[in-house]
Amino acid sequence: MKTILITGINGFLGSHLAKGLRDDYNVIGLEYDTDNLFRIEKDKFRVYSSKNGICESIFVENKVDVIIHTATVYRIGGNSIQPLLDANVVLPTVLFDLAQKHGVELFINTDSFFSHSKNVGYEYLQEYTLSKQHALTWLKAIQRDCRLVNMVIYHMYGEHDSPAKFISYLLQKLKTNEDIDLTAGEQIRDFIYIQDVVSAFKAVIENDEKPAFSEYDVCTGKGISIKELAQLAKKIVGSSSTLHFGKLPYRHNEIMSAVGNNESLLNIGWKCKYSLEDGLREAIK
Repeated sequence: MKTILITGINGFLGSHLAKGLRDDYNVIGLEYDTDNLFRIEKDKFRVYSSKNGICESIFVENKVDVIIHTATVYRIGGNSIQPLLDANVVLPTVLFDLAQKHGVELFINTDSFFSHSKNVGYEYLQEYTLSKQHALTWLKAIQRDCRLVNMVIYHMYGEHDSPAKFISYLLQKLKTNEDIDLTAGEQIRDFIYIQDVVSAFKAVIENDEKPAFSEYDVCTGKGISIKELAQLAKKIVGSSSTLHFGKLPYRHNEIMSAVGNNESLLNIGWKCKYSLEDGLREAIK
């Protein structure tokens, strides 16, 4: 049984990947702090800490075959830039270097469509997107004999996501029948349910045989407006909330359309199994 190391194993994506892959792989994890693994506290994953740097003993104690890097940090307010650089640039670069030293077959980097968009102007994301761009540049620069895959994820959602994320926030408000102030809702987004994201990673691990570097958009390939999404969610929940469209202004440099192309995933046998309605129903449960 192959061993997969997941960085950020307690995160939204990392925890779902760990649980979705454990039946077929030996899953271990890496977290900065291992004191509060709330998303995986009932599971028996072996988790290492990177608080004092990446310990090479991970590779001595385990024959690691695949690394999935999901750990990420956003800079909030005036907080130090160091945690963002450490998690988003230094960690994947140093880990990839060690991976190649110890014969790891595949390194999967988790990326965001924001860092590939030509018109991202959201001020709160500029440092994050820059760090993701720099990380990928470093990974390509030091690559020798380990396959590198970059997974460009669109708007994923699902159970146990951060309450600050849009769909989590929306569903919570709808469940409690609170009125919700929104923009006009004309933005088009490509929402993908977390279990489809997990199956995309699994498909890449099992079927990607491309040399050196490959990249995949992890998305449904279908867009829906924020207004239509909110109305659909309200219908599914059966909420009495009033949706005040147009009450909030668009962000400066608002991205009005973000829809991915999943052709490369389809070509290796992956299929998106959850419609938006199905995914929302699962998240609501």
